[in-house]
Amino acid sequence: MVSQQLECPVCFIRFDTERQAGQSVTCPSCDHIFNTPDEEESPTEAAPAAQADDVEKETTYEATKEEAPDNDKEPEGDETEEEAPQDDEILDGEPEDAANNEEVDAGEASETGESDDNEQSAPPEATTPGALVLLGELSTAYHTKRLQSVIDGPRSRAQLAGLLLLAVAVLGLLAATATAVKWNGYDSPWDNEVTASLSGSVIDVDGNQLEGVRVAASGQQTFTDGEGRYFLHNLTSGELKVTFFSPGYRTHSTWIDLRPAGTNDLLVQLEMGDGQDVDDQRSHVLRPWPPTQALAAVMAVMALLALFGSAAALLERHFRLALFGAVAGILSWGFLFGSLFSLAALLLLLGDRERFDA
Repeated sequence: MVSQQLECPVCFIRFDTERQAGQSVTCPSCDHIFNTPDEEESPTEAAPAAQADDVEKETTYEATKEEAPDNDKEPEGDETEEEAPQDDEILDGEPEDAANNEEVDAGEASETGESDDNEQSAPPEATTPGALVLLGELSTAYHTKRLQSVIDGPRSRAQLAGLLLLAVAVLGLLAATATAVKWNGYDSPWDNEVTASLSGSVIDVDGNQLEGVRVAASGQQTFTDGEGRYFLHNLTSGELKVTFFSPGYRTHSTWIDLRPAGTNDLLVQLEMGDGQDVDDQRSHVLRPWPPTQALAAVMAVMALLALFGSAAALLERHFRLALFGAVAGILSWGFLFGSLFSLAALLLLLGDRERFDA
């Protein structure tokens, strides 16, 4: 009997048991029957097995002795001659294998050569044309015969858009020239210092005119007369701060926009006491951006871009360039007609997109 502790492979509970070697075990928890896989044989059973192995070894040794004289006999001549050609066949087979390997290598080399030739003969990828090539291509749209054939037509919607953009380019260049001439030597009144004058009167909270009030502005000063009136001349137009001083009254300052032309009249009311009051009567108007010759240059550039778009539309190539030319034509102004023609050309191009892909 063997006493040992086992673990059930189902419920994993350990328990002690006494059993004979090789006997199955029943788990007391789940009633699972199993055998122990790593069980060693007992010494009493191992001894007969060792004796059986010795008997088998002796029997094998005796059988070998009996067969030895047969193995010592020399092989007959026929058998030798029959076996000899086998060696020759092996030797002869090796060159054949080498020849086959050379043929395979040659075949692979020929295939590699053909693939290299195919790679070399592959056409180069299409590249984007350069600026000079593109300009040369666009210039062909304005050849006399080609342009006359488009005008006489039939023509596609894309080519009609090209004719409209051609008119837009002409109108845009004319508008740019007129703008440059009109604003040549233009001087903005905001940039020039123009003299102006200021007048008014000073009263108290009861409406009585105050005499002798000192009025100062832009480095000049004066005093009110018996009727409370004052006058300041040769002042610079623009924003101006005017300050009023009088004993017993609060100092009063007023910001105004002094206009270079027209009447600048300011009525001020002073209060009794100490301190200072500030009043802001400025309108805070932003200065307008005066048109200059730079506007004419922008219009001319937009007109030239419209000309490029016109060529692309007449040739029915380079759709993006034609579209960009139509947008630029809208900005070229062209006495307003150019902008309207460009908008119509843009709609025609969008409706005839397939002509450029064909």
